[in-house]
Amino acid sequence: MSGALFPYLMVVLWLMLAVVVVYLFGRVQRLESKRDSLTSLYLDQHQQQISSLQRDVSRLQSRLELHSQAEPGLSPYNQAIEMIRQGLTASEVASRCGISRSEAELIVSLYRNSPTS
Repeated sequence: MSGALFPYLMVVLWLMLAVVVVYLFGRVQRLESKRDSLTSLYLDQHQQQISSLQRDVSRLQSRLELHSQAEPGLSPYNQAIEMIRQGLTASEVASRCGISRSEAELIVSLYRNSPTS
């Protein structure tokens, strides 16, 4: 009797093995899909960070060029006086010259309409 069951047991074992293989294959496919999604998300986040850093670098380069275009030897206050005479606001002068807004407002009140140099 045991010899007659052997072929059936082998078929059952092969079927069980096939089911396990199919299950594992599906599991691998789902894991690979999740990995691909996470990789894509990771790359998107890094691309956004890179873009943000590139914008920051461009903005800083522009500011550096502005500062380097200013006459050498001029103090921030002399630069501020010139900018005020050119019509810039106190906020713009403060940010460009690296002085406080209250200092820029004082310079505005002193030099905005002053005809002398």
